Amino acid sequence: MEKQHLKPVIKEITTTSINSSITRTVRKDNTIVYQSNRYSVPLGTYQKDKDVYIEITAENCLVIREQTDGPVIANHIISFERGKLIQDRQHTRDRTKGIAAYISTVSSYFTDEERAKAFLEEIHHRYPRYVRDQLGIVLKMSKASDQRTRDEALCECIKRGIYSASEYSDVLAFIQRQQQQKEEFKRAEEEIKALHGIEPSLLDTQPENRELAQYLDVLKGATKYDTVT
Repeated sequence: MEKQHLKPVIKEITTTSINSSITRTVRKDNTIVYQSNRYSVPLGTYQKDKDVYIEITAENCLVIREQTDGPVIANHIISFERGKLIQDRQHTRDRTKGIAAYISTVSSYFTDEERAKAFLEEIHHRYPRYVRDQLGIVLKMSKASDQRTRDEALCECIKRGIYSASEYSDVLAFIQRQQQQKEEFKRAEEEIKALHGIEPSLLDTQPENRELAQYLDVLKGATKYDTVT
């Protein structure tokens, strides 16, 4: 009698969202282990005791992130074999190669290239995994500004200990706004001077004084016009 009231048990549960409790430790060979297989992560991901977050999608994919809501660093089709290495060839490339050349390119947009290089190297040190994005932002903003403005922004960032592409952009934009305000004030000041300005020579000019009788003669139709000139 009880059997007809029982509900069927769901045999399969598919994870479709990130569960912060599902983590894997990154091994020295820049892989993680999942169901007896090794899956690659980008070269340089490994750090001592570093964990990454994994997600199993409905499409049978293994998605790997460094933070629960961070960007995807690896995406693999799950293998049903055992003891396999599932590797993305892109993960074997050392992405740090070429960074020095990139830094040199960006620093060339500043008058003091050595100082700019030191600034960019510090950004590289603070954001090693996102350095290309950081350099790309600095380069884009620098190209869109004039030499004096970007030099001033660089000096201000170093002075205040700011080593971030987004904050560099903010400082650059602030300086540009200040310059624009100064130019607008200068133009307004020049317009005011133009409206109220008087030639100095005109200040010494005195009007000619005439006798009232001369004006009366003109009004009466005096014939000798040269007597009133």
